[in-house]
Amino acid sequence: MTSAVSLILPGDLLLQGPTSDHFSIGLLAPLSGVMGISGPSILNCALLAAEHTAERTGVPIALVVIDAGRGAAEAALVTRQLVNAGLVRGLVGAHTSDVRAAVSDVVADRLPYIFTPPHERDAGVPGTIFTGSGPRLQLQRPLEWIVAHHRVQRWALIGNDYIWPRQVHRTAGQLLRGLGQNVVMDRLVSLGSVDAERLLDEARASRAEAILLSLVGRDGITFQSVAAETGADQRFIRLSTALDENSLLSAGGDSSGLLYAAMPSFIQQEDERHQNLLAVYLKRFGASAPLPASYAEGCYEGVMLLSELWLSGLLGPTPGSTVKHPPASAAQQGAGVAGPPAASRLAIANENDLLVI
Repeated sequence: MTSAVSLILPGDLLLQGPTSDHFSIGLLAPLSGVMGISGPSILNCALLAAEHTAERTGVPIALVVIDAGRGAAEAALVTRQLVNAGLVRGLVGAHTSDVRAAVSDVVADRLPYIFTPPHERDAGVPGTIFTGSGPRLQLQRPLEWIVAHHRVQRWALIGNDYIWPRQVHRTAGQLLRGLGQNVVMDRLVSLGSVDAERLLDEARASRAEAILLSLVGRDGITFQSVAAETGADQRFIRLSTALDENSLLSAGGDSSGLLYAAMPSFIQQEDERHQNLLAVYLKRFGASAPLPASYAEGCYEGVMLLSELWLSGLLGPTPGSTVKHPPASAAQQGAGVAGPPAASRLAIANENDLLVI
C-alpha cells in the first residue's frame, strides 16, 4: 500500500525545519540497546496506527523516530531539541522508565507525552500520560494465581536496577507478604550486565522456590537461556513482568511448564479488539514480520490516543485546510484507542508461545 506516513530522523527534521502540512509525532522506540529486540515491532505498530490516522483524516503524518535505546541522556537531549524547535506535536514512548523519567523532565507540560509500557506509576508528572499498568495492577492477580496453584513459599526477586524494577520489587514484596509468602532474595543488576549463572546460584543458595523477574529485553532473554542450559528451568517457578513472545522466541522457547509472564496483552489472547489488530498487522506487514507483541501493541494504542487528542482539537489547529473525516473514536474506525489500564494477563510458556490462563 502507498503510505501517507513518513519516517524521519531527528537530525533531518532539525535541518528541514517545521512543516505546516504534516502532523508530526515524536516516537521514542528502542532501536538498539537491551530492549532493541522490541524495536522493529514497535516501529511497525506505530506506523500502522499513523497510517490509520492519515487515511482517516487526509493529513500526512510524520513519525520522528528517536532511538530510546541509546540511553536516557541522549534521548532527552534529542527530545529537547525537537520540542524547543516546535517540530513535534506530541510524543509516544515505548521504552524503559529511566528514559521516561529523563524525557518527562524535558517535556514538562509543553506537550503530551504518552508512555505505553508497564510503569512505576509516578504521581504528578506534568504532561506525561501513562497508559500501561502500574506494578500492583500488573502483579496482584498473577501472584495470587501462582500462590493458589503451586506449593511455593520462598521467592527471589531479580530485576534491572532502574526506577521501574525497583518499584516492582517494593510492590511485589508487599503483595507476597500479604499472601503469606517470604522474600528470601532481592537483587537488582545494571542494564546489560546480567550474570545469570551467579544469580541462579544465589537463588539456589537462598532455597527460593519461585523467582519474580523484572529483567527487560536482552537481559531477560539471557536469564531464561541460562536457566534452560543449567536445568534451573526445571527447578524454579518463574514469573516475568517483561516477557513477550519475541523475547521467548529469542530465548529458545520453554517447555518446562514453570515459566509464566504477566503482561498487558499476548498474541494468542482471543478478544475481538486484539484479534482485529493482529489481522490488520499481518495483512500490512506479512507473516514473517516481527510479532506485534505487548510492547508493540501498547505503542499502537499510544499513537492512536495521541491522534485522538489532536482530532479533538486539544493539540491546537489541524495541519492543512480540512480533515477528511470528523473526529471519531478509533473503535468506530476499526482501530483501538487506549482506555483505562487493564489488569495484567497471566500466560504460561508453551514452546515458543505464551498461552493465556
